[in-house]
Amino acid sequence: MYDELEEGLTSITMRLRSAIQADTWRVNGSGDRLHGDSAWTRQVTAELGSILLGPLGLAATIEWHAHQFQKCTGIVCELTINDAAGSELPEDYAAAVFEAYNEALSNIARHAGASRVSIALTMSSRELTMAVRDDGIGLAHGAADASLGGIAGIRARAETHNGVCHVAGTRDLGTTVTVSLPLP
Repeated sequence: MYDELEEGLTSITMRLRSAIQADTWRVNGSGDRLHGDSAWTRQVTAELGSILLGPLGLAATIEWHAHQFQKCTGIVCELTINDAAGSELPEDYAAAVFEAYNEALSNIARHAGASRVSIALTMSSRELTMAVRDDGIGLAHGAADASLGGIAGIRARAETHNGVCHVAGTRDLGTTVTVSLPLP
């Protein structure tokens, strides 16, 4: 069963990597890189993550996805997962955290100009916390308080489970997105 899963994931990963390379980094006539937003690529990534959450769990899915993100973007990913974070979570919690994580990495790939991302997934007896920190260009003044777009979506996912989302960033010093959910 695991051999078949690995084979299927390898095929999907290769197709996804090709799509990301074709759609995310385009070159215009002057040779400048443009950050494209491929709805298809984002949808496939989210759906694949959702599929993997069931058999692999949140920690292993994030580990797999971070590895693929690094291969596709060239952005180095450092991943820290405590042992408890590998525990099983209710499916809706795991999905909310993965979707927030995926949106954070999508924002990094499209906007941050980062060369390194640190991802931490920790769980205590009372709370699950996911933090994504990049070394990119940081946020423009007021961007962390945005009520539209990716940051708003991350906040909404956290609030659905009585959690919180904190976004902090400084121009030229990177951005950190932290999502904390109380455990049921």
